[in-house]
Amino acid sequence: MVRNHCPCNGVDQGVTLALSWIDQPSGGQVAAVMALLDAVAAADGVAPVSEAAALRLHRPGAGVMRHLLAHDGAGALVGYAGLAERLERRTAEFAVHPGHRRRGVGGALLAALLDRVPGPLWMWAHGEHPAALALAARAGLVRRRELCQLRRALAEPLPLRVLPDGVALRAFVPGEDEAAVVRVNNRAFAWHPEQRRWDSGELMAREAASWFDPKGFLLAVDPADRLLGFHWTKVHPDGLGEVYVLAVDPEAQGTGLGSALTVAGLAYLRERGIPEAMLYVESDNVAALRTYQKLGFAYHHTDAEFLRP
Repeated sequence: MVRNHCPCNGVDQGVTLALSWIDQPSGGQVAAVMALLDAVAAADGVAPVSEAAALRLHRPGAGVMRHLLAHDGAGALVGYAGLAERLERRTAEFAVHPGHRRRGVGGALLAALLDRVPGPLWMWAHGEHPAALALAARAGLVRRRELCQLRRALAEPLPLRVLPDGVALRAFVPGEDEAAVVRVNNRAFAWHPEQRRWDSGELMAREAASWFDPKGFLLAVDPADRLLGFHWTKVHPDGLGEVYVLAVDPEAQGTGLGSALTVAGLAYLRERGIPEAMLYVESDNVAALRTYQKLGFAYHHTDAEFLRP
């Protein structure tokens, strides 16, 4: 359904834009947005929106998501924004096609987002793109959060990390382990703004992805097969490995399980011939940063999140 179709005139170089709010994008609209996001990622070297935002393009019911499409006078899609309208934390991400930058498209998208959400609004600038930072500054947005991406070459030796006594590793079993994974995930990430309220649907959407590999979804269990933690690895289309989700139940924290799970997942990726692995960590999580640095990870780039108070 299309809402608020509003031509926006007066942007740079006399460009005329048509902005359309979409509740449920059609198949053709999803394909056009994904092509735009792929073009931006290829130009900037960083994905312009989070995986969660991209997933919601394909799953309209996954969170309350609104999509903003910007078309030029010729009908070409030149910009996209996704707005997660959760009552507790409204978050937006947007991207402008590389061939249509410096024409006011980004400013028009940001203005439409700020106009739609009169209260607090969180806004991502993935990879700290200079244009995004400039727009945030002009709009008076305040930098409140930094997510660091770290990377590690897997050809380098992996440190030895032993599982706690009585703990074993096994692979995730689709259709059987979702409830236990959700329980541990939500307990481990009770503090996390995006990760703390997963349900089985969040897992199953990712299980349906082409990259999903249950063998790379490592579960740490006790002798009664009770889940204590897990390391979910991911391999991106370009061959980059990822520590996708690493979670340890609070009752098992402080036992060395987190480090052992990390190394086990990295070893699995290396066995698959993956040359490099990455992960994300909050910039103010000093303990986690120190742990990952000891495991050989080094800084790659930062995704910054801004707040309109």
